[in-house]
Parts: sequence; structure tokens; C-alpha cells
Amino acid sequence: MARTNDPKDTIAVRDIPPRKGVTVGKPKKIITSAMRSKLAFPAAGGTSMGMGGNFYSPELSTDFLELPQSIDEQRNFYRFFYDHDPFVGQAIDLTDELPLSKIRLRMPEARDRKLAEGALRLCTRWAKKVNLLQRLLEISHEYNLLGECFIFVEDTSPEEPEDLRYELRREVTAEGDIVEESFKREDADERVEEWLKKNYQGWTAIRVLPPEQVHMESFPFTDEKLIELIPDSKTKAIINRADQGDIQAIRIVNSMPRDVVEAIANGENIPLNMDPEAGSFVTYLARKKSQYEPRGKSVLQRCLRWLIFADKVRQSLTSIASRHMTPYRLIYAEDMDAGQTEELREQVDLALQDPDYSIITNFQVTWEEMGADQRLPDWSWVFEMVDRRLYAGLGVTETLLSGESTYSGDRLHLEVINTRFMLFREVMKDLVEDGFFKPMCARMGFVEEDEDGNLQVIVPELSFTRLALRDNSETFDALFNLYQKGSLDIDIILDLLNIDPVATREKLERDLFTVNDATFNEVLRGVYSSVGQMLADNSDIANKIAENLGLKYEKPKEEGGGRFASIKDPTVTVSRQELQDFIATRITAELAERATS
Repeated sequence: MARTNDPKDTIAVRDIPPRKGVTVGKPKKIITSAMRSKLAFPAAGGTSMGMGGNFYSPELSTDFLELPQSIDEQRNFYRFFYDHDPFVGQAIDLTDELPLSKIRLRMPEARDRKLAEGALRLCTRWAKKVNLLQRLLEISHEYNLLGECFIFVEDTSPEEPEDLRYELRREVTAEGDIVEESFKREDADERVEEWLKKNYQGWTAIRVLPPEQVHMESFPFTDEKLIELIPDSKTKAIINRADQGDIQAIRIVNSMPRDVVEAIANGENIPLNMDPEAGSFVTYLARKKSQYEPRGKSVLQRCLRWLIFADKVRQSLTSIASRHMTPYRLIYAEDMDAGQTEELREQVDLALQDPDYSIITNFQVTWEEMGADQRLPDWSWVFEMVDRRLYAGLGVTETLLSGESTYSGDRLHLEVINTRFMLFREVMKDLVEDGFFKPMCARMGFVEEDEDGNLQVIVPELSFTRLALRDNSETFDALFNLYQKGSLDIDIILDLLNIDPVATREKLERDLFTVNDATFNEVLRGVYSSVGQMLADNSDIANKIAENLGLKYEKPKEEGGGRFASIKDPTVTVSRQELQDFIATRITAELAERATS
């Protein structure tokens, strides 16, 4: 259709009939309820649909995402704050050292005293050789700081020779063949026992493995674990140097276990044994509350967020202080024009360059300096809040860290801490007795049957000194009263005074009936008293004393003269006190007679 200039030929848009379903012109406003009513699945009547609100998750917050996520990164944070934060370092050290102040081994209960004494000697000698107290402190530190500890118990003792138990015999058959057969020796047990006494010294060493080099897998419905040691680069390098013929490297590699060297040479992880009966083994100690948890948890895990927050505050204050190391100077005077201001500025600059320069004006000048202390925000309340949460998270008190308090003020806190330390001691006691002592005593044959016919390994008992977290005066009075009543042994009293009861008993037995005996002076006094009585009865010492006093001494008559006339009569008994009273009366009478004459 051709287009013309005639207005009548122009077709307006509004004159075109709209197609079905097409909106022409300005669209109309449609209310929200009407729009919702046109949905394919309209909402029920009276229901309003709104926008979704903010979703909160503590694990998606900004400060949580700043926390270390991997376990290796968490360990690095734990070690950093232990090395640099005074509260954390002191709390971990107290938790490590207080429960393990001193360890002792006691005689085990056994029917055969010789077996008990032998087990005690073996474990005591081994504890000194491996420095058991220091090893327990290292285990305790790793346990509290990282929440878990991999303990490798090394055994490099020589293997038992086969000819100790069995004797190899050769026989020639009728066909002329030589047949070898082994027979058990009749004295096999005695030979093995004698060999063990000379060659077996217990576990060679106790080592705490770095957790970054240990790969562990646990499984449900069982306590068994797969633990492998990941070789470090330093160990790989020394083995490679040994393969190249380095003499020093060969000497070091020869001191390593052969299976370890072979695994590293083959590029494999080192599988670790967990059975003490099979030689060197590894045991896993975890600080956790639930059995299904795969790994232990550090005591710092619940404090990590507040430690990072406090470190951020410290960094901000450090940045402000660094920017304001040089103080700001505000120098002003009233009614100064531009020239006087410049002159005053020059004098101030000269005074700053030369400390002996004097500023002289004929009007009042005000000089003010603003240092960093005046521009730092007061965030002391932040550190106080963080400290209170750290005390709660670490399980200690401020007075325990500083020692500036009395027992009565923190009695309840100290009782709670004391209970926790006693529980930790039980964990260490089970580790040492069941993990270290029991396999050694079983291998040495310190075994006997109990009343039910079951074999029991004789193991020395590990004990610790008393925790000094209570008022000593009150505790000592209560324990001493129990000791006087016969309800308590003397070892508890000596432990209270930090005195070793075993060493004290040995020294008392050594000093018994010698000049170092506490009652030796009583013996001397008794001897001197007896000798003095014999001298008085069988010498003329009474005459000598009477002469010096100017007295006349007369021996008592054997017959007559009252009670003391028959003093030598065996039928008359006179006490010592009566004799002293008689002599005193006679001396008094003699002195009175001489005074009157």
C-alpha cells in the first residue's frame, strides 16, 4: 500500500485493533495481589509471600573464615601463640609441669617377693636410662598444646638366639641320609632367663613423633588404626648420601632401623607397629571426649578466635603508635600577625635543632605536645574481656599464673584444677604401666598366677608427689591428726613436706644405732645416769662433796636409827626420791646447826 501526504490516509496506532494477548499503549499498573492471582499455582487465600531474610551461620561468618581450617595450619597457630602469648605459654607450662612434679615407683603386690623386687629393679633402671620424667613432660606438652600425641617406643635389643631353647641334633638314617631335628632343651627357661638378664635392658628410647609426619586412619566399630610415618626430606637426603658412598651418612643410616631405611629407599611410607609384643611400636594419645571423634582437640581450640581478635587489636595499636612516634607540637600566641608567626616558627625550629637555643618573646607563647599516649584509643576493656575468656578456656586462674593470692580466696577454683590434674595423672599412669612397664616385665618373666589361676604380670606402680594446691597449714594439721590416730601412714606426711619417704626410710635404717640416730643422746644420758649411781654407791664421792661444802657426813647405820638404819638390809626397799629427800633434810639441818654455832 502506497503512503500519501493526505492526513486522511494516515492511520493512527490507536486506531489499529489490538491483537489478542498484545498490550498496546501505556501499560496499566497491576497490584501485587493481582499478579500473584495469575500464577500457575496461586497461593492460598490470606497468605502473603515475602522476600527471604538474612541467613545466619556461625561457620560462614567473617571471623570464622579467618580461623585456620586445615589441621596443619591449626598446629602452627597453636605453636605461635604458645611461643608469643604470655598467658597461653604460662598456662600450658603449668598444665604440663604441675601434675608431673615428681614420679616414683613402688613395690608391686605379688606372692613372690623376689619377682616383685626384680620387676622394680628393672623398671627403675630403665626409667633412669630413658629419663622417664623428661619424656612424660614432652608427652604432656604435646597432649595439651596440640590435643594429640604420637609416641614411638623404640626397641633395638638383640634378638633371642634360637639355640637358647632348642638343640639341633643330626642323625644318620639307614639309607645314609643326614636328618636334622631340633629338640627343646630341658633347661630352656633357665637359659633364656640368664640371657635376658645380661642382654635385655628394656625399651631403647621413647620419642614423640611430629604429627605433621604421621598419617593415621581410624575405622568405625573398631579401635584398630593404621598409622604410617611420612619420611621427611632430611631423612631422605641422608639415605641418598649413604647410597652415594658418604662415610658419615653410612654411619648414621646404619644406626636406623633396617625396615625404615628400606621403606624410604622404595619411596613408601613407613608402617608403624601398634603391638608392644612385636617390638618397636607406636601408641596414640588423644585429648577428646567422644570415641567417634577422629582426632584429639587442643586446649587452645576454643580460645583461638579470641586470641586472633586480641592480636588484631594489638596490631592496630601498634600501627597507630608507629605513626605517632614523633609527637605533634601546637605552639600559639594571641594577636600575632603573619610576620610574627614566621619569626616564632623560625625560633621554634632553631630550638628543636639546638637544645641550648632560647626562645625569647615579649608576649605569652603556649607550647603543647601531643604524644602517642594521647592519640591511642582506650581499649583496655577489650584486653580484660579477652583475658577473662582465656582464663575460662585454658582452665586456669589469674592468681594461679601470677601466684599473687591466698588459698582461701581461690579455694573452689583450686579444687577444680586439682581434680583435673588428678585425672590427668591417671592417664599418664595407665600409659606408663600398661604401655611401657607391662611388656618389659612380661618379657623378663615377671609373671605369676592369681587366685583364679590366671597369669598376671607383676608391674611396679607409678605414683606422683602431692599437688601443693591447698592450704598447707590446714591440710598438715588434718593429716597429722589422722597419723597420730593410726589412720594414716607416714608417707603421706612426708609427701606433704616434699620429702621422699623411700629415701628417708633407707637413711633411717642406715643411721640406726649409730651416732646419727635421733635417740642416740637418750642412750648416752641413760649410761651417764647409771654410771653416776654406781659411783655414788661404790665410792667416797659423798665424803668429797661434804668436805667441799664444809659438812660432816656420816654413813647410815646398819641397825637402828629409824627407816634408813637398815638401808643395806635386802628386806628394806627405799625409793630414789625418798633417799634424795633424806639427804636434803640432813644437809639442811647441818647447815642450820652450823649457822647457830
